[in-house]
Amino acid sequence: MIFIGIFGIKNSEEKIRDVDFECTGCLSEKVELYAIRKVLELFFIPIITLRKSHIIACRSCKSSYQLKENKMEEVLLKGKVRYDDVEKILKEF
Repeated sequence: MIFIGIFGIKNSEEKIRDVDFECTGCLSEKVELYAIRKVLELFFIPIITLRKSHIIACRSCKSSYQLKENKMEEVLLKGKVRYDDVEKILKEF
């Protein structure tokens, strides 16, 4: 967390749910969906979300992938991620 006077910027991550996806690193289908947020705080109270993204992380090999934001509603409804839903590979083992 970066704190400047009464304002601060905090990164937070929240696990949303488990989803189906075949990891390209280890071919495991056990992945978790996370919401990553960068938030502006005033006296440790969240005021504005500056940036929000969603990633999936493989439980086995810890590979991670950033998802396209316009596909998130479909991913949350189906509980399944397709390769077309991935915007970029963040880390692959």
